[in-house]
Amino acid sequence: MIMGPVPEADAYGAVLVNASGEVLLREPSGHFGGYVWTFAKGRSDPGETPAQTALREVREETGYDAEIIAVIPTAFPGTTTVTAFFLAVPVGEPAPFSRETASVRWVGFEAAAGLIAMTKTSYGRQRDLDILEAARRLHASLRDG
Repeated sequence: MIMGPVPEADAYGAVLVNASGEVLLREPSGHFGGYVWTFAKGRSDPGETPAQTALREVREETGYDAEIIAVIPTAFPGTTTVTAFFLAVPVGEPAPFSRETASVRWVGFEAAAGLIAMTKTSYGRQRDLDILEAARRLHASLRDG
């Protein structure tokens, strides 16, 4: 695990990458907030660490348990929160996900960019594309390094 300092943030999430190098995206129910495809993320519950928050949100919103392998070293401002992300890998088989999510999909990084580009709000779309690119670079450096 490569752990640096976790950026200061209001919310935390994780980008999951599987052994095939595919990234996990979630489709929010009703495309909440204009998001068509995005990453699991949310605010901390009282007493949670950033990593605990990210892993809980991944489990709730995608059904996957995960193991964090690195910290994405940049925080990403949104319209209501600043979110920090971890890079993680799935562990085990998925369980059912919450009603907040309509579906989940494993796709390559390039296909993920195309799905994220469907987001209706330009700010959210650009933020998620920035998160995807940061995760892609970090994943490549871990794989090649």
